[in-house]
Order: sequence, then C-alpha cells, then structure tokens
Amino acid sequence: MPTRVWRGPFRGARIVMNPRHSLRKVFGLYEHELNGWLEVAFGRIDRVIDVGANDGYFTFGCVAALRRHGRRGKIVAFEPEKRPVQELRESLRAQKENAAQVEIVQAFVGREVKPDMTTLDALGSEWPRTNTLIKVDVEGAELEVIAGAQSWLHASNAFVIEVHHRSFLKPLQNTFSQHGLRLNQVNQRALPLLGRENRDEENWWLVSDLSGPAQ
Repeated sequence: MPTRVWRGPFRGARIVMNPRHSLRKVFGLYEHELNGWLEVAFGRIDRVIDVGANDGYFTFGCVAALRRHGRRGKIVAFEPEKRPVQELRESLRAQKENAAQVEIVQAFVGREVKPDMTTLDALGSEWPRTNTLIKVDVEGAELEVIAGAQSWLHASNAFVIEVHHRSFLKPLQNTFSQHGLRLNQVNQRALPLLGRENRDEENWWLVSDLSGPAQ
C-alpha cells in the first residue's frame, strides 16, 4: 500500500514502502542534507533521470515535486534488481493521472551498452540534453555512469551523485570541471535528537553548483 510523504521537497509523494522502516522518508528527513539544494533544482528542471532508483523514493518524490511546479515532465528510473523494480511498478500504479510520465528500466547503467547494461548517452532524441535533474546512486559505480553520460554534462542540468569512496570525489569533480561545471561536496550532518542516518561514514554527495542564474 502506498505511503504518503508529508514534508520536505518530496511532500505529497505516494510511494510503496514500509513507513515503520522509513519514518525519515515519510517526514522528509531522509538525506535531509540535500533538501535545500533539491528545492532550488526543482525550480529549474523539466525532466528527471534516476540511476539506481531502489524503492522509488527519489523517483516518485520527483513526480510530486514536478506536479507542485506545474510540470508533468518525464522521468526515467533505472534499477537492475527484480524486487525493487516490482515495487517501482506498484508505486507507478498508485500515481495520479496528471502525474509526470514515468518509465521504469530494469538495467544497470555504466560506460558502455551491453547485455543488461545501458548508458545515459544511449537515451534517444526524446530526451533533450538540457534542464534535467540527474541522480546517481550506484554503490561504487559512479565513475562508470558519468563516463557513459558525456552528452549530459551541460550547465542547465542538475546532478546529484552519491559517492561511496573518498577516492572518487576529486576524479568526479575534475571530470565536470573539464566541461566548465562545478560540483560541490555535501557532507553528512546529524539531526538534533535523531542523530545520523544509519549509513557508512564513507558517504558523501556531489551536487551541481546552482548558485548562478538558471541556464
């Protein structure tokens, strides 16, 4: 049964998840470090690519955010594992008719196209390479995904990349810098009373610098 998100940038989302295990998500406190950045990003983008969609919190959170901004948009969610894909499809059935167009793709994303793997560069012409929010959470394959996403390294796009190895931070920032783009590092922060999320200390985010005017 879908659970509603009540607060945060994904407020209004309906997602199939266990609320007892996801209270931070229900109250908009999951990965709270990104909330302010996401609110800015949603004012600039028309489409979303979710690489590593898992339970769909980000995917269907973006459905709700686009609706609040008066945009139907398009969203593609990549997830290689069978069970999360089933949950994604269940969440998709729970969306309102006027929601964004969501496509769920069961595949890995990397630097080349091969059986069970695709690249972001392989997305067709129905996906303009501008004004897109691109989220990457792939448990250590971040560099591979970006290597296969060169056509998306454009100033109008907003990237949020979860980084699982300290040694990946500089190479990712350097790759974007070569295209005239800046990634800012976001560190984990404990919340008062709630403390830190249950995640590895070797865990950061790199997000596109949105301090300038929208492109």
